[in-house]
Amino acid sequence: METLARIIRLGYNNFWRNRWLTLGATLLMTLTLTMISVSLVLSLVVRDTAATIRSKIDVEIYFRDDSVEDGRILALAKRIEAQPNIAQTNFIDKQEALSIWGRLPINESIKKPITTAYNPLPRSLQVKAKDPDDIQGAVNAIEQADREQLICSECVSYGKNKEAVDKLISITRIVQRTGIFLSIFFGVIAVFNVLNIIRITIIARADEIEIMRYVGASNAFIRGPFIIEGILYGVLGTVITTLFLVIITKIVAPYTLAAFSVLGIDFYRLVVSNLGFLISLQLIIGVVLGVVVSSVSIRRYLKA
Repeated sequence: METLARIIRLGYNNFWRNRWLTLGATLLMTLTLTMISVSLVLSLVVRDTAATIRSKIDVEIYFRDDSVEDGRILALAKRIEAQPNIAQTNFIDKQEALSIWGRLPINESIKKPITTAYNPLPRSLQVKAKDPDDIQGAVNAIEQADREQLICSECVSYGKNKEAVDKLISITRIVQRTGIFLSIFFGVIAVFNVLNIIRITIIARADEIEIMRYVGASNAFIRGPFIIEGILYGVLGTVITTLFLVIITKIVAPYTLAAFSVLGIDFYRLVVSNLGFLISLQLIIGVVLGVVVSSVSIRRYLKA
């Protein structure tokens, strides 16, 4: 126990004694963790964006024939909702259609003639599939549920927008895969950066290591302080990276919020809501990276 305390004290003292080397290693560890964290935040943004886009993908059925009673449409909605691959349905009557029409960003002269007294807007059913990738399956389920043949072939939005919907789903998949690839790519670059800087710190102290060997210090005792330093690099790098992420996202949030408002994405809120996860991940990566790289780098000096 006393030996462990001496190793920890020696590692702590060396960490603060070699200030320029410590500064370089800590800054590089911070850069490493920042690259990984930014990639992770972008992956979270991509995930949330993809989820938001996919949640907006639905099938809309229009009923232009006013002779079809609301009750029959609601009965059809229940039959559709009972299908195994349908998540939910939402009936929009004429009054709600008028309310939506009034909120549309179009010229008032076009909106004005449509009133409660004169309302030619069609009623509709919004149908959400459990799997947005299987919209065609939802369309097939709708056709099976339509036993009364209330829906005409031109009244289903997916038939007209199939190409755009399929392209949208394909794009979200590509963006998600790109985010994962970038995270791995930056992670690999970061590992080599930290490896190089810690190797430099150990090379700079080669004489110190030789002296410890001459006076009979064991390999574990020589390796211990460097491992403690590696842990401190990871801890301090995590603190700086976390502060940097929070401050930067707080600054850029007002500028990005306008661009992503349609998707409801706030970078600052996204980082804060995932802060515990980000800190834990940074700490694990930083400490493990510092310990592993320190152990690997000093191994050549410990060979007899």
